[in-house]
Amino acid sequence: MSRRKSFWRYIGVTLIAAIVGGAMGYIAMQSQQFVWSLQGLFKTIPVVFCTLFLITIIIVTIVTILKYNKGKKYLKLIDDDDEDIFLLADKEFSLATTLNSFGQILGMIGLGLVIPVMNEWRLTDVDGIAVYPMFISLALLVTFIVYMVISTIIHVKAIDMIKKIYPEKKGYALDKRFEKTWLDSCDEHERRNIGEASYYAYKNTSKVLSWAIVVSLFIGMFNSIAYIFVLLIGGVWLVLFISYSKKINELEFKKK
Repeated sequence: MSRRKSFWRYIGVTLIAAIVGGAMGYIAMQSQQFVWSLQGLFKTIPVVFCTLFLITIIIVTIVTILKYNKGKKYLKLIDDDDEDIFLLADKEFSLATTLNSFGQILGMIGLGLVIPVMNEWRLTDVDGIAVYPMFISLALLVTFIVYMVISTIIHVKAIDMIKKIYPEKKGYALDKRFEKTWLDSCDEHERRNIGEASYYAYKNTSKVLSWAIVVSLFIGMFNSIAYIFVLLIGGVWLVLFISYSKKINELEFKKK
């Protein structure tokens, strides 16, 4: 895309965003009923997400166990002359550890929804309408605790299995310096892959945070408490940007 097209595209997107933002602000100020409807929606959304997180964590737990056991089966078949079996076992154990981290993040997000759901939906509500939200919140809490125990055990065992495949790998999975120790034991190819993946994650996270700020500003039109989300998201975005900029400058201009 040429510079001129890029410039006018940027101007157009900015103007559209300004118009949409102004229109939504006007609607928020003029329509109190619309605000009440949104408040009811905001009350229901956490319950929906709690349900989705509960189901997802259960599925992740099952798949993680299956991947770990599949990796163990491959490990028993390993032959010094068959490199493909090494790669298959490594892939299964790596997927198990990745799913572990994914499930832990989902669990922490879900855990953050439990208390708000319990506060919003009380057992004294009309016709016992709060029974399901309270049940799903408690179920998510218990499931998360069980999941953390299972995932920690599998994570440690999966790392130990990978170390059997690659004896040069170092580090104990529960050690606070594990990531640094593990990285130090990686070869140049692995470090380059980690670097590319890190930049890819940085780029996509920056995009997501920019949209999250926009959504928080929109919510702020109807609920003043949204400034907390703006501060949190903005703070995370700043930490991400400053950390990346600091490190890239250190690497670029360090003394040879």
